[in-house]
Amino acid sequence: MKVGVICEGHTDRAVITNILKGVKGIDSSNIIPLRPEDSLDETDLANIPVDQFSNWTLVKKECETRQKLNRFLSLEGQDVVVIHIDSAESDEYGVAKPIKDNNYSTNLRAAIISKMKEWLGDDFSDDEIIYAVAVEETEAWVLTIYEKRESSTSADPKRKLRQFLSQKGIKYGQNYNDFLWISDALSKKKKYAKERFLSYNESLKEFCIEVENKL
Repeated sequence: MKVGVICEGHTDRAVITNILKGVKGIDSSNIIPLRPEDSLDETDLANIPVDQFSNWTLVKKECETRQKLNRFLSLEGQDVVVIHIDSAESDEYGVAKPIKDNNYSTNLRAAIISKMKEWLGDDFSDDEIIYAVAVEETEAWVLTIYEKRESSTSADPKRKLRQFLSQKGIKYGQNYNDFLWISDALSKKKKYAKERFLSYNESLKEFCIEVENKL
């Protein structure tokens, strides 16, 4: 089975790639980037401003136009697409942040998925779409590897991850290969039980449950 991925950026795809491998053993060769693609073609460069390439606005656009989704799912053996979005900018796409109580992550994720379903319309069954909603960003998912504490309440997980890894002498860039490297533990199935990643971020846990159930 091949799995399509629509996400905000290449670093997000790297983290999702490792999770799909760790949870279901899916090889990276069977994970197909739909947006962003591996490289820009002339059409992308002509029509998409550089500062908008790989962000929530393009995720929303892909959901609404459904062209890449329909094309991918129309082929045999291509039955599921993972759609990623961060909750950090949810106010910008019409989802207000709930009260930060014990159900904050679950409630916010549910509200964002409801919004994404509005964008998608009624074109797809529940089994065809997996929602990778990161609260607040995929860096919070990566933090579960290194900092053994709740990560979904961090106001700035990007900065926190960089500071935490810097203290350990780990330097990385904002690119696919580096994020594949720093999130590699998420590709190891045995580590999920041993390291208890899912206990530190509810949105990561709920994404992994959805992956387990739909793939």
